[in-house]
Amino acid sequence: MNPPSPPPGPPNVADLQELIDQWATFAGDLEREGYTFDLDNWLNDVDVRELILEALPMFSREEMGDHALKLDAADQAFRAATREFKRCVWGSGTARKEKWTAQINWWYFRTPARSNDQLEDELATVR
Repeated sequence: MNPPSPPPGPPNVADLQELIDQWATFAGDLEREGYTFDLDNWLNDVDVRELILEALPMFSREEMGDHALKLDAADQAFRAATREFKRCVWGSGTARKEKWTAQINWWYFRTPARSNDQLEDELATVR
């Protein structure tokens, strides 16, 4: 019989900062270059912002340091490079199950302003 695992340690602000760096890079690339990947990749990319949302209550803006402003700028860049979408990109069923709304989880209700045919075809099937 194995001894029980110790409980996880306290959250580390560096993990949140790394997610913010990833989101900022994605948003900046999206703003400059548009989006050339498929729906699965889009879902993975916007999931990063959900992870940030889940981690934010654990840290103050002071603890986040410059990353608080970096997140604000990345969110602004993402909004500028995207357009509103008629439903959650994960689908209405997932949005209901997860209790995602366009007001709180807005990244799930947006798609690239400059996209590609494959992604647009896949988005047309989202229900």
